Amino acid sequence: METYAVLQLIGWVTVGFLLFLFAATGGFDLGAGMLSPFIGKTNDERRVVINTVAPTWDGNQVWLVAAGGALFAIWPRVYAASFSGFYFAFLLVLWSLFLRPVSFEYRSKMPSQRWRTFWDWGLCVGSFVPALIIGVGVGNLFLGVPFQYDPVSLRFFYGPEMQDTNAIAALFGLLRPFALLAGVVSVVMMLMHGAAYLTFRTKGVVYQRAKICTQVFSWLVLVTFVLGGVWIATAIQGYHWTAMANPMLHPLTNEVTQSLGGWLTNYTTYPIFLLCPILGIGGALFVSAFTAMKKHFAAFCCSCASVFGIVTTAGVSLFPFVMPSSTHPAQSLLVWNATSSQTSLIGILVTAVIMVPVIFYYTAFVYRKMWGRDVKMSPEAVQEATHTLY
Repeated sequence: METYAVLQLIGWVTVGFLLFLFAATGGFDLGAGMLSPFIGKTNDERRVVINTVAPTWDGNQVWLVAAGGALFAIWPRVYAASFSGFYFAFLLVLWSLFLRPVSFEYRSKMPSQRWRTFWDWGLCVGSFVPALIIGVGVGNLFLGVPFQYDPVSLRFFYGPEMQDTNAIAALFGLLRPFALLAGVVSVVMMLMHGAAYLTFRTKGVVYQRAKICTQVFSWLVLVTFVLGGVWIATAIQGYHWTAMANPMLHPLTNEVTQSLGGWLTNYTTYPIFLLCPILGIGGALFVSAFTAMKKHFAAFCCSCASVFGIVTTAGVSLFPFVMPSSTHPAQSLLVWNATSSQTSLIGILVTAVIMVPVIFYYTAFVYRKMWGRDVKMSPEAVQEATHTLY
């Protein structure tokens, strides 16, 4: 394999790994944020949930920022196409994420119960919307995005579904049935992950409720993930790439065919990839089993494994497509035609080799110093440190 092709594969793995890191770290604090108004019945109980993630939630979102930066640097065409077509959806994610830091900081500034309840629901909504929209976006990739590329003006143009002058109508155009199911998978996955984290990090009544939620959402992850796989296999026209028609004349003209169940081609070609969905399903099953046995750290680790399996299943199923076109399949964006130059990829690789270990070390240091493995939150602990905690 040529050096450039190897670098392109490394870029694909890098973006996928960063998205997994966000799902695994940001996922549990998004899940905890969604669960906060429901698991916490009193002010102190909600503070327990909030303070389990408060020391590290902002650091967890670094991986989302890093994934966006990697997308821009490694796949500039994908960045241009996706941020143009999903512009309002991305803004909705950003606006909802703005609610999270404000909710953390402001909810305890006033003793009014109405004030605190407002910010508790702000945290819940600010956690729910990104989880849903990201999942819906991934679901739309499997269905194809209605865009085409103009090699003269170097611009992407969109079909009627994405070209509506009403931004709200254009956003709702993305909410197709399968895409909504993908959004539900994303939400329940993060709810399972957040609940597993809370059982590992809390005690008392909050722990008891989190334990029940972990059991419920682990089974919901299993059911919705399997349902999504069946839907892809039996009702969705998948894409299959054969070759670039004329890469010298037009690098975004490919030979692409569509067939029912086409997204499963990689699993028949490379059976080892079946480990990804097996890990997603098996991880969720073991989350339920270890939670029942009160082995909560093991359950949380299995939740991480399930998240890894679900994220990699999406990536492996789409490969080598990054952003398929439903209106002009031959102009779909792939790993092979959407990446930066070889020189740019080498520079990105060198930077990643230096910086990623630094970020890992700093993150591990912060986690260890902030709470450590054996520290558990409870309403009593919140009361004892009421002036130093959120």
